[in-house]
Amino acid sequence: MNFIAACTDSQIEEIRDKTADILETVGFRVEHADLLRRCQEAGAGVDLASGIVRFPRSLLAELLAGVPVEYTVTGADGAEYTIGREHQHLHAIVTDPWIVDYETQAPRRPRLDDLRLHTALAQELKQVAFVSLMDFPVTDVEGPTSSLRAFEEHVLGHAKHTWVFATDLERYRHFLEVGKIVAAAQGKELDGSRLLSVAVGVLSPMVVTGLNVEFLLQACAHDFPVIPTVCPMAGMSSPYSLAGTLLLGNVELIGLAALTQIVRRGHPYLYAFGPSAADMRSGHDLYYTLDKVLWKIAGAQLGKSYNMPIAVEAGGSMTFRYDQQNGAEGILFMLAALGAGANTINGIGSTYNAIGMSAEMMVIHTAWLEAARFLQRGIRFDERRLGLESIRRTGPGGSYLTDDLTLYCLRQREFFAHPLFDHAGGAEVGEPLLARAHEQVQRLTANVESPLPEQAQEAIRRYCAEQYRKAASPG
Repeated sequence: MNFIAACTDSQIEEIRDKTADILETVGFRVEHADLLRRCQEAGAGVDLASGIVRFPRSLLAELLAGVPVEYTVTGADGAEYTIGREHQHLHAIVTDPWIVDYETQAPRRPRLDDLRLHTALAQELKQVAFVSLMDFPVTDVEGPTSSLRAFEEHVLGHAKHTWVFATDLERYRHFLEVGKIVAAAQGKELDGSRLLSVAVGVLSPMVVTGLNVEFLLQACAHDFPVIPTVCPMAGMSSPYSLAGTLLLGNVELIGLAALTQIVRRGHPYLYAFGPSAADMRSGHDLYYTLDKVLWKIAGAQLGKSYNMPIAVEAGGSMTFRYDQQNGAEGILFMLAALGAGANTINGIGSTYNAIGMSAEMMVIHTAWLEAARFLQRGIRFDERRLGLESIRRTGPGGSYLTDDLTLYCLRQREFFAHPLFDHAGGAEVGEPLLARAHEQVQRLTANVESPLPEQAQEAIRRYCAEQYRKAASPG
């Protein structure tokens, strides 16, 4: 059941046509000599002086045809997840620049126990298949090892599939080495294991930096799926319009998809799009405004039109407060993500304009997902549920309390109910949703231990200890 369409079929086709035109005539800047050479050998037009790559339409169509419709990844526990077609999974973040504290309900900087709690929660939430760590230091560990200490807690705390969002090649190397340890515990080589997916960014507008090309080359060399990080900001790094930002974002996604296929034909690629708008009074980046609902749906429509697996964000809200605005924005965003047919719903736990999160928000997002699924399902009109025989049998003035249909539907989840929602309806005072979410967080994480094999845990600790030693004595 679809609730809204952001673009008509003809508008989607227009965006695709203009995307091909821009990539053929304007081009993409690639700040990497080796990839420029590969593009030239593949038949793209390359200006070596400027680094501009232009894709003839025929070449672009050939490259895009190689993007897999679906692909499979694995977790450290051996679980397999298929991404694409009708499959759907959740992705969780575990830290952000701000944590919304449950006791004060105000933002504060992250601590090590936050990261430990959020990683454990991601592991315990059955809906979550993928987990990622933002490279951000924790306040209770000082010095150059702060981010590394957070990294160690994170990789020890979960056995889900890992999305690597690295800020430099050293941090990428840490993920690579831990991936080798986990693969060895499974009796495998890391290459081809699909234990990791790698984020590759585009610098809007239409630039791929040398660092991101290195991430791309590494991902292709190890058979790690590519997750594009495409985040144009309307008015700053993209046109100041909904349609213009949608077009530029699609240009960047399709340009990066083409580059990925030049490096390795048939390499898995996820259509993921995270636009925002500039506040033209302050210059602030407004990431979770209601405009995002339309961009989510339109982005999913475009991804489907290219037959690519699609990722859409789960979150969030502009505010850190657990208030009416947060709830309204959150459920609308979740409904848009689900209704758009996303294969991965990204970033559960995210709130506060995408710079804040909390454990409670992670749980609340899973509840919103169930609510969105219920609404997307619509009214089921099979012959039994229509109730014609029940109405005839009961007649005027009767009761349906013990009717066969009542007993049947009680067991079929006919009506929406979720333990996080207060269904008291005035008959009694129920606990607020936030308090219920906090209780669930405590219950799920009360007795958590590392889900990794003991051998892998010991190897990861040894590796991190060596990195601490090197950081302490860089000479």
